[in-house]
Amino acid sequence: MRICIDPGHGGRDPGAVGQDGLLEKDVNLAVAKRVAKHLENMGYEAILTRSEDEYVSLGARSKLANLHRVSVFVSIHCNSAENRAAQGTETFCYPTSSEGKTLAEMVQRELISRAGGKDRGVKHANFQVLRETAMPAILVELAFISNEDEEHKLASPDVQDAYALAISEGVDTYLVGRFKERVL
Repeated sequence: MRICIDPGHGGRDPGAVGQDGLLEKDVNLAVAKRVAKHLENMGYEAILTRSEDEYVSLGARSKLANLHRVSVFVSIHCNSAENRAAQGTETFCYPTSSEGKTLAEMVQRELISRAGGKDRGVKHANFQVLRETAMPAILVELAFISNEDEEHKLASPDVQDAYALAISEGVDTYLVGRFKERVL
C-alpha cells in the first residue's frame, strides 16, 4: 500500500513563522520525512509530495497522490494564530468524506496520546488538497508555531519524531482496519 505524505508549504512559501524564526515549511518537511521512514519500516510505500525545500502547488500535490493511486493522503502543517496563547493539535478532513473523518480521528487520537498537547479535535474543511484527492485525505495541524512554547517543541527532533510516529501509527491502524473489513 502506498501513502502520500505532503509536507505543507516549501520553497518560496515558508508558511507560518514562529516568534523565534522557526519556519513552518522546515518543520513540515522534517516531520514528513520521519513519517515516511516509520511507514516504510511498517512495510508501506511512502511517497512525499516534496523531499526538499521546493515550492509545489496545491494542485500538483493532489495530482501526484491521484496519479500514484495512494491509499491515503496526509498533509502535515503547523498552525498559527494572532492570539499567541492559542495551542493544541487538530486534524482536518473533507466535509463529505466519512473515510477521511475516520482516518482523521485515528491520527488525532494517536497524536494526543503520543505527543501530548491540547486536543482541538477533528474538524471539517474545504482545503484544496482534501477536496481534490481521490482517496481518504487529512490535513494535520501539529501545534501552533505562533505559540512560543509550542514553537520550541516543534523545533525539537524528539518531538518531531513523536508526531511522526503518532501519524504513522494512526495511518497504520486505519489501513489495517480497512484491510480486515475487506477480507471479511
